[in-house]
Amino acid sequence: MTPRRVLITGAGGFVGRALALGFADLGWRVIGLDRVFEEGSGSHGIRQIAAELAEGVPQEVPEVDLVVHAAWVTTDAETLGITPAASVTLNLRPLLAVLEYAARTRPAAFVFLSSSGVFAPGDGTEGLTDADDPTGTSPYAAAKRAGELLVPAALGMDTAALGQGTAELPQGTAVHVVRLGYLFGPDELARPSRLGVSLVARWLAAARDGQPLEVRSDDPRRDWTFAPDLASALERVVAGPSAGHPVHLGSPHVCTDSAFANLITSQVPGAEPVTVPATRPVKPPMIPSDMPALRGFGWTDPAAGLRVLLSGEVAA
Repeated sequence: MTPRRVLITGAGGFVGRALALGFADLGWRVIGLDRVFEEGSGSHGIRQIAAELAEGVPQEVPEVDLVVHAAWVTTDAETLGITPAASVTLNLRPLLAVLEYAARTRPAAFVFLSSSGVFAPGDGTEGLTDADDPTGTSPYAAAKRAGELLVPAALGMDTAALGQGTAELPQGTAVHVVRLGYLFGPDELARPSRLGVSLVARWLAAARDGQPLEVRSDDPRRDWTFAPDLASALERVVAGPSAGHPVHLGSPHVCTDSAFANLITSQVPGAEPVTVPATRPVKPPMIPSDMPALRGFGWTDPAAGLRVLLSGEVAA
């Protein structure tokens, strides 16, 4: 049987890299597309293509069975020295280029990776569900919310089928809009498009440098998903029909900041947490959607994921 082919945009970044490695380990032929790749990052038979995606998907990219659009600039406009409008454009132009490619080649499935960042702090109470309407207005949130609407519209999704689990293109392409929450995992490095790393990465860096682990005084609860789990989860999701609406994909493992910090202090000698004042509000944790394809899926819990990070193992 010929291996299936997947195109992953943003494959040089943290999430895209985790997806590329994960799909390769699952037996897919992976094509990674990004503006730049870290030297020596090519492995697992992944074909890496460096290109400015905003200028269009290169002609050398073949037809694939699955497109996962993970490319996104998360660094805020002020840090980049650009206007909010330019920040939105910076993300939507590459998305439109990938949508043009998908409309022309008609893959079996298209995944748009959105985020719980579409929500504002007041959008949920105990947890953010896919029934909650997002109201985030930052340039990042606005671009992601626009993408959630653009993807089905640009690929010709039958809007009459939305909510009925049958929202697919006439040619058979299933469109999946997937929101991700808090992520952590191996090989998480800052890069211009994503200067901010996860809280877990910051804590581990502090612990290794002998610095205290800063925990907010309000001790928020967060959902934590181990990035290497994403490819296996997505493979299950795209094997079935589209949900017809954005779904929340992630681990059910939720813990407070202090609980995760204590996991680190229990495994890194000399590491100690310290309480610092809370700044801006934190959204409640994201609640995973009830998808039949993922019932019983073995999400990595924070303690197990942390052991991988501290041991330098490569998750299978």
